[in-house]
Amino acid sequence: MLRSFWFWLTLVLIAAGVALTAALGVFSWLAFTIAVAILVVDGIFLYSIYAVGSGEPPELPQLAPVPDEERIRVICDCDLTMGRPFRNVGDGLALLYLLGEPKTDLRAVTTTYGTGPVGMTTRTTRRLLQQLSIETVDVVRGASRSDDDPVENRAAHRLVEEVNAHPGEIAILATGALTNLKHASTLDADFFEKLRGLYIVGGVTGTLVWGERRLPERHLSLDPEAAYGAIHAHCPTTIALGEAGLTAIFRSEQMAALAALEDRVSDLILKRTRLWFGLMRLRFPDDGFPLWESVAALAIAHPQYLSFRRVHLPTTIEDLRRGRLVPGPGEGGPVRLVHGVDDYDAFVATQLAAWHRLGTSIERDGEDAS
Repeated sequence: MLRSFWFWLTLVLIAAGVALTAALGVFSWLAFTIAVAILVVDGIFLYSIYAVGSGEPPELPQLAPVPDEERIRVICDCDLTMGRPFRNVGDGLALLYLLGEPKTDLRAVTTTYGTGPVGMTTRTTRRLLQQLSIETVDVVRGASRSDDDPVENRAAHRLVEEVNAHPGEIAILATGALTNLKHASTLDADFFEKLRGLYIVGGVTGTLVWGERRLPERHLSLDPEAAYGAIHAHCPTTIALGEAGLTAIFRSEQMAALAALEDRVSDLILKRTRLWFGLMRLRFPDDGFPLWESVAALAIAHPQYLSFRRVHLPTTIEDLRRGRLVPGPGEGGPVRLVHGVDDYDAFVATQLAAWHRLGTSIERDGEDAS
C-alpha cells in the first residue's frame, strides 16, 4: 500500500486541505472532517484494490510447443490502454495472452481508437512491449476517426501487406473501432477473402446489463459502416458478444493466483490492472472485471472453452449505431457468435499459463543475454 500512487495522493490532498483551511481561518473541525472523509474514501478504495487474499501458485496447464508451420499467424488490431488511469485493461491482457500462447504467432499490432484516442493507444502499446523487451512485434499506428483517408492509414497498408504475403493464413483479432479493416478493404477489395479468420469483440443481441446497470456498446458502434462491412465480409467471422464478456469475470481469486506466479509479466499485469480492478469492484457487485477481449482471443486457439451459435446477421447500419446485432434469415455467412464461456476454470488457467510462459521466457532471455 505504501507504494501506491493513490495512497500518497490522498496524503497530499489532506495536507493541502488542512493548509487551505488554516490559511482561510476556517474552523479546525472543518479541516478534521475533510481529512477524515478523504481517509475513509481512500481506505475503501485501497481495500477494493488490494484485498484479494493470497495463496500458493496455481496449477497451470502445460502449453506444449507448436511447430512454427502449425502456429496461427495473428494480427491484433486494438485500442490498448492498459495501465492508463480509469481505462479498460482487456486489450493488454489479450495481447499478452497472444504473445504467450504457443499456438499463435503474433505478426504485428495495429492500433485504433476506442477506449482512448489512437495516439494514446499507440504509445501505450509501444511502451508495454518496450517494458517487456519485446522487439520482434511491430506496432503500426492506424486511423484516428472513421472518416480518415484510407491512403494515409499506415495500419491499413500493413494489414494488406501481411495478408497478401500470407493469403489464407492470417487471423485478425479486432477489439476496437474497425476503421483500419474498412480502410484495408478499400485499399484491396479482396482483403477479407484472403483472411484465415476474423475475430471481433463487440455487439449485443439483447440488453447488456451487469449488476443492474445497463452498459452501452462501445465497439461496433464506434464506426458502424466499418462494422457493417466486417460482419458481412466473405471470410470465417467470429464475434465475441458483449454478453459473453459477462461470463468471463476476472475476480479476487484470479488476482491472487496471478500474484502468486511472481514472474515479470504477471507482476506487470498486477501493477497495470489494480486500479481498474478496484474501480470495477466498487461500481459493480461482481468482484472483478470482464475479460471481453480475451474471449475473442481464446476463440482463435482454444474454442473448446466457449459456446457458439452460427447465425445470419441481416443487421443494418442503423442497428450498428447502437451496437445491436440482429440474427435472422439472410444471405452470406453465417457468422459465429460467442455467447459465453463454457469452461471458466480452463479459460482462466490457459491465460495464466500463457502470461506465465511469456514472463519466464523473457526472464530466461534476459539471463542468457547477460
